[in-house]
Amino acid sequence: MALRPLAIDDIPQIAWTATSGGRMLSFNCAWYEHVGRIRRSNATPASLEKQWWAAVHCDDRARSRQAWQSGIASRAGFELELRLLRADGMYRWNRLFVSPFDEAPDDRTGWLGICTDIDDYKRQGQIFAFLAQAGEVLAESLDLQATLNRLLAIIVPEFGDWAAIDLFDEDDRLKTVAAIHADPKKTRPVKRLVGRYTHDRRYEPAIAAALRNGRPIVIREVNVELLEKVASRNLLEVIRELEPRSAVTVPLRTRGRTIGSLVAYWSQTPRRYSDADLPLFEELTKRAAVSIEHARLYEREREIAAEFQRAALPISLPQVRGMRFDGIYVPASDRELLGGDWYDALRLNDGRIVISVGDVAGSGLSAAVIMASMRQVIRGVAQVYADPIAMLDAADRTLKTEYPDMFVTAFVGVLDPVARTFAHASAGHPPPFLRDASGTVTPLGESGLPLGLRVRGEIATTTPLPASGLLVFYSDGLIESDRNVVRGYERLMAALARPEIASGSSPAGGLYRAMLKRGGNDDVVVLTLQLEAPEANVHDGNGEGAQRWTFDSNDAPRAHAARHSFVEALRDAGLRQKQLDAAELVFGELLGNVVRFAPGPVEIVLNRTHAAAPVLHVLDRGTGFTFAPKLPLDLLSERGRGLYIVWSLAEDFNVTPRHDGGAHARAVLAIV
Repeated sequence: MALRPLAIDDIPQIAWTATSGGRMLSFNCAWYEHVGRIRRSNATPASLEKQWWAAVHCDDRARSRQAWQSGIASRAGFELELRLLRADGMYRWNRLFVSPFDEAPDDRTGWLGICTDIDDYKRQGQIFAFLAQAGEVLAESLDLQATLNRLLAIIVPEFGDWAAIDLFDEDDRLKTVAAIHADPKKTRPVKRLVGRYTHDRRYEPAIAAALRNGRPIVIREVNVELLEKVASRNLLEVIRELEPRSAVTVPLRTRGRTIGSLVAYWSQTPRRYSDADLPLFEELTKRAAVSIEHARLYEREREIAAEFQRAALPISLPQVRGMRFDGIYVPASDRELLGGDWYDALRLNDGRIVISVGDVAGSGLSAAVIMASMRQVIRGVAQVYADPIAMLDAADRTLKTEYPDMFVTAFVGVLDPVARTFAHASAGHPPPFLRDASGTVTPLGESGLPLGLRVRGEIATTTPLPASGLLVFYSDGLIESDRNVVRGYERLMAALARPEIASGSSPAGGLYRAMLKRGGNDDVVVLTLQLEAPEANVHDGNGEGAQRWTFDSNDAPRAHAARHSFVEALRDAGLRQKQLDAAELVFGELLGNVVRFAPGPVEIVLNRTHAAAPVLHVLDRGTGFTFAPKLPLDLLSERGRGLYIVWSLAEDFNVTPRHDGGAHARAVLAIV
């Protein structure tokens, strides 16, 4: 029997009929109520079909047409889900059931379609899926700005045409900290809101009070009067350009307090917010507020760690004639927290330079604190006893006492610009490289156990420095980007062999770019030292530079001439007579000590810089000795009394053995 139009009007859901070929015959009353159109008795199949496809969501049309054509071809019923436009501009999900039916009076087969509204059920499932996805997205990053942007990206465009996040700042004012728009053409104006106060100052207390009471605010229709009343005057035109038509504001609350709000807007889409939207937004903001608070805490920790990081890097690198330092620190590109890498170059009063490079296991504030502690221990010991093993041992004991579960790799070296030597030791740290003038690259020394695991008995290695070359210190992030250390070493040696890097104005930066063009997955420090050929008796008219005298200790005339030149040089540098007398006595005692106990070749160097007191160096070829700053037990004895006098008159005095035999005495002369 035929299904007449009156019969389909009895169906409460949307219903329609079509011919066997798929041409629309009629819609029921529920259809016209849904689309808000007047039913016309003279409607043609073409106009009815146009109505249907105009109501189907554009993303569902191709799938619907294909199912319709397949059903006609197979003469079999089918079902599918699609969205139909409602009179208020909203699309509602429907399940469409299409079945063949008998068309009287010629018994031809027609089609009956029934649409059942499943929007509430569909959206409930979408909400659950959306909230699950939101939880995963919000947990992906601890970076505050990334968390804010990801939160907005899961709202727009599904639940708003544009959205913003406002957070209370230190002045208790709501500041927009993130905003996005679904329309790329609106990106520029919406970004103008970021970092600004978008509410009129007069209404900020009322808005803040509403948010702190935990009450969401739904504005179904945003009118011009409301905008002019609430919006900040200097941003009113920007907000008008974004055309907010409906808005929902939901407080961001965590740990019993409100930290800000999430605001979503419909502007271009003809949808309006209602109280029915609040459960979704409230559930979302619960998750978002926790993520934002965690991101804020990590951001604060990152700031503190960055302060420690900056404190662990030298404010400036030493300036030494014939030597040029260059350093670089680059944090990991894919890690939320800073690590514990450092480099340091400390110039001592006697002209030597203590170099340290290290890496604390782990990351974040704890690693930064340990890093600063290790660096300061090394610096402190260096001021008293600049020996690489002593510095590493002190750092090791400190670490074992204060942080027994941690370990640190470190390299320490003492550079002597006068003797052109480098004494060094490593605690599990990658070895530095020395590139000579010919381009040959050599690793320096062997590595012991890391700090926290060290044992006694290790000794330092002393390396004579070439006339010119390049020393390179680094952390393992430079060579472990692809998790292949051997290949990393080979790549680093190849990069060092390149003349344009070794002789460039910034070798540290050049090495980093050569090794890690796309950044690394670990923090990286690189410290380089370019060496230039030393020149004998180099000094200028301003008292800068070094003077050298070389002679046999038994050659009295040359010794006397050197002593005279030494005093005159200090006189030219502006020392008063009292300081000159003391300096001459120090010179005489040190030279006399060589004559008595290490006769033979002697080299005397007077090193002067504007930044430090003059330093007298006396280098001999004797058997070497250890100096202790105390008088001999026999006060009438000549042994030891002269060196004690030197120690009393000098600002600082130390004696170290030379790596190839003999002793090197350094006396920092008093200038005040």
